[in-house]
Amino acid sequence: MTDSIRVAGSYTVDPIIDVLEFWGQQLGWRAQAKSAPFGQVYQQLLDPGSELRTNTRGANVICLRWLDVTSKRSSNGASHAAPTPAAAALELAQALSSFEHTVPCLVVVGPEQSPDEAASAALRDLIDRLHEAPNVYVLAGDEAMARYGVERILDPIAERFGQVPFTLEGSAALGTAIARWYGALTRAPVKLIAADCDNTLWRGVAGEDGRDGVVIGRGHASLQRHLVEQAGRGRVIALLSKNEEADVLDILDHRGDMLLKREHVLMHRINWDPKPSNLASLAAEMELGLDAVVFLDDNPVECAQMRESCPKVLTVAVPTGDEALARFADHLWLFDQPRVTREDRKRVQMYREGTLRNELKRSTSFADFIASLNLRIDLGIPAPADIARVAQLTQRTNQFNTSLIRCEETAIRQDLATPEAIVRLVRVTDRFGDYGIVGVIRAAVRGGTLVVDQFLLSCRAMGRGVEHHMMAALGEIAHARGCFDVALRYQAGERNSPARRFLQQIAGADQLVSAQHGQLVVPAAAVAAVRFDPAALVLVAGEPGAAQTPAGAGTLALRDMGELYETIARELNSGAGVVAAMAARVRERPDLQAGFAAPGAGLERQIAQIWQEVLQVAPIGAHDRFADLGGRSIHLVRIHGLLLERLGQDVAITTLFQHATVALLAARIGQPGQHANDAANQTSERSQQMRQARARATARFEGRR
Repeated sequence: MTDSIRVAGSYTVDPIIDVLEFWGQQLGWRAQAKSAPFGQVYQQLLDPGSELRTNTRGANVICLRWLDVTSKRSSNGASHAAPTPAAAALELAQALSSFEHTVPCLVVVGPEQSPDEAASAALRDLIDRLHEAPNVYVLAGDEAMARYGVERILDPIAERFGQVPFTLEGSAALGTAIARWYGALTRAPVKLIAADCDNTLWRGVAGEDGRDGVVIGRGHASLQRHLVEQAGRGRVIALLSKNEEADVLDILDHRGDMLLKREHVLMHRINWDPKPSNLASLAAEMELGLDAVVFLDDNPVECAQMRESCPKVLTVAVPTGDEALARFADHLWLFDQPRVTREDRKRVQMYREGTLRNELKRSTSFADFIASLNLRIDLGIPAPADIARVAQLTQRTNQFNTSLIRCEETAIRQDLATPEAIVRLVRVTDRFGDYGIVGVIRAAVRGGTLVVDQFLLSCRAMGRGVEHHMMAALGEIAHARGCFDVALRYQAGERNSPARRFLQQIAGADQLVSAQHGQLVVPAAAVAAVRFDPAALVLVAGEPGAAQTPAGAGTLALRDMGELYETIARELNSGAGVVAAMAARVRERPDLQAGFAAPGAGLERQIAQIWQEVLQVAPIGAHDRFADLGGRSIHLVRIHGLLLERLGQDVAITTLFQHATVALLAARIGQPGQHANDAANQTSERSQQMRQARARATARFEGRR
């Protein structure tokens, strides 16, 4: 089933839909962007049968301006005072909080036509009110415009005729900001960022220029600032540098303008060994798969070697120019994290504790290592504050995940409110520290059997008996609920081989093979009797975070993703850049029954060029009909603007509708007296638009009374 990104707006959102479709093609999304009915933001939020409320796969987006939702309304001839932005923010927050959001929902506010303190305060108030709302996010439109360098934000002509308030560059900025948010929610999580040092974190070579000789420019400071932020948000920062260790650490410790300090760097490999083997050893030490790693380096040779040796790593070559690097760091999507949980912020400390465990593990037998950990495993019912982490685990855990089911917070809340449902989270501590919430069980009694929909465990807690403890607890739950069997849902995947091997130990390989994409049924007594025997455990090379990651099916796509994010950060970091990239995608002219006739010189050729730019179809014939080329009413608004801008022709929208080929439109524009007729048509259209706007405002007001 295809995911859906539903976009509702207080203005026409079709240009934003086009931008989302562009990014979907670039990033290979399975999601399709669709617009909800125009101007029905509150109806979409309050009606249980609306397109937004019935969307169960993908995401919802709401685009609005305070100007649109606070405009003066009239009903039955009576005049009503316009609500303030503060009142609108309260009303919007209440509507957004009135139901459980099955899919993530992003609210994009502004930019406003005439920004003032009241609008800014309303936005801050909305953000505060929705800060803890599950699955709801808020984005300031003016921040998107600033990030993507949009100078001319508003398009009065497009707003007048099509209620499209923003220029192409403005719509590109908003659509790209939405795409960044959705991409961060749906791509595999980044857990480790490994960065080169020389000419990446500073300009110069540590071993040659020394502590005081390297230069930290604006671009290097920007990249360092982002890495410090990433460390604070739970991602591990590591250094990979071909240098003498003392030279690099001297810069980290003693350069006052270094934002990235030794305290932010959890691990490093500063030596003369190949960077791919160094990075693989880092990942193995952290028990991470290489597909959770980003590698940053200025040297194209080092990047090429990493892509060849470790194709699952997202390798990104950073620019060396100071201004280019600063902009690049702001536009590397791999840094984006829409929301950070408490567990995320504790993750670096957990990895620190993990290195101490690994040191102990290397110095003793495995059985003695397990015994010395003083492991404590607790199963409990999630508290409200735990739900975000539980949902996050279902979305991120791949290796030890028996069913591969992904859940939003809404599903967890529904289970907790259902008496027959069983939800347990798993917390683990040992003498080195707190692992946090590392496991999830979701089950229910169905027909005398305990059916386990989810049984998953974070890779950092695997292989220490936690999974055995969880399984035995399932047996005890089954007995307590009067069940004789435990049925575990099972889905074979590319990466959940650790879960498969564990289930083979519990039930035998034959039963597992027969289950495949169904259920694995085991007597409850056998499940309750599961115990962990570290002396009998056979450690299998390559699981998890193996040092060697063999190339195979799908690695080319992963390698391309690193290069794609690099290209985005280098080239698609402005509204104008995104517009140019979209315009470069020209579709071939469809095979029309009328055949192709080249436009004539002069006006026909100029109009054909405008059509080609707007419709992104080439070549365009003189007698090709607008609708046959894929033209829509929103395209006419853009064509109207370009005819006025480039040819000085203020052509009525009705004229564009009626003269549906290049030849007909050129002939109409060239007629004597055309300007006067169109001026009258324009006045009539504007009057009609004003009447329609008043009617829509009245309907909105009546619908919300």
